[in-house]
Amino acid sequence: MKKMIHTISALIIIGGLLFIASRFLMISTKDTVVNTRRYLGNRSNPAEIYGSPPEGIYYSPFNIEITPMDKLMLVDIEDDPYYKSIELQTFDDSRGQGARVLLYPQKGPVDVYYTNSDFEIRLSENADYTTDPEIEYHLEVTESGLDAFLKLKDKMGRPVEFSVMETLRKDWSRGFLAPIGGNDAATFTYFPFFHMKNMNFVLRSGTGISVYIDGVQRKPKKLPVPVDWEFVYLSRYTDEPVMVNWNKAFSGELHPVKGSGMNAEKEGSSSCELVNNGGHPEIRKMTVSDKKHEVFFEFSPPLPDLVCLKDGVDLNGRFCAGVDKTPGIIAGTYNIRRQEGLILMEIRPEKGWQPTPGRKWVRTWIWKGTISVLPDGTVTMKSSWARN
Repeated sequence: MKKMIHTISALIIIGGLLFIASRFLMISTKDTVVNTRRYLGNRSNPAEIYGSPPEGIYYSPFNIEITPMDKLMLVDIEDDPYYKSIELQTFDDSRGQGARVLLYPQKGPVDVYYTNSDFEIRLSENADYTTDPEIEYHLEVTESGLDAFLKLKDKMGRPVEFSVMETLRKDWSRGFLAPIGGNDAATFTYFPFFHMKNMNFVLRSGTGISVYIDGVQRKPKKLPVPVDWEFVYLSRYTDEPVMVNWNKAFSGELHPVKGSGMNAEKEGSSSCELVNNGGHPEIRKMTVSDKKHEVFFEFSPPLPDLVCLKDGVDLNGRFCAGVDKTPGIIAGTYNIRRQEGLILMEIRPEKGWQPTPGRKWVRTWIWKGTISVLPDGTVTMKSSWARN
């Protein structure tokens, strides 16, 4: 009996230690931050929020764009005096095949290199942008993991190169939100909702990895704690990045969309699921899709019929955003007020999981929009993101 008690006690202690290790001494990758049904609930808007009759149309304050990208990887460097990270992006779409390389210095804006100007993207006013068809690259994800290399010369003529070959990859993570918006190396006029679907950290075991900058071998950075029970480099990759530009800065006219029943007229790649509130169409869910992926935003209570709101109304709600069959990647709150004829909106992302720098960078973003109804009935909006 005593032996059994000692055995049970030992198992309890071991189980407790493993739980503590999994919570505080290890990173567990996860692709969602909230249970959407629990977080959103099933709230609705009272009919009393409206001060004018419905017109069978509604206005959406959102713009959502999915930009194509084939694969992506990053290598963080431990001991180079100039660069702290190298990012390789590859493309295979209507523009053709090509690559984009981002070199992140220890301080200052990122430098961007392209194999073709069709893949140009502006990430900072102070960054350097260079078209270089001589970039050599390879990026494939095999059954045993990452197989990649890169060679180019930076703006100062220094050779920059790396190679990575995994051989023991067996398990695949579920992906996470890229923390690209967490520093000032790149700036955005939209919220960078970049979901790194199936992203993995490069295993230390069974991996050949080398980094050379200006002919000097540099150390690839290591994470000090395990990820999903494996020791890894702070190098990561995905063969299915979903790059969503959410709510680019906007100034201009909003165009009405016809809405009745539970659905709106589909416009191109976007559609809405509506709630009928006494004839007023309200947005419960917005969806945007391309050939590969579907991005969706859910609201509770639904976004109201904005231009029909009664003066003095002040509404608070929650939202969740997801990709494909994964809901709850980002979650947060919204506020809508009708004040002296203006509709004032705020959106605050509050939850989003990333391994580093963590969820806090998501909370530094706030979207503000001001919607005006002009005397001739035209509806305009001025909106942008700010950081705090």
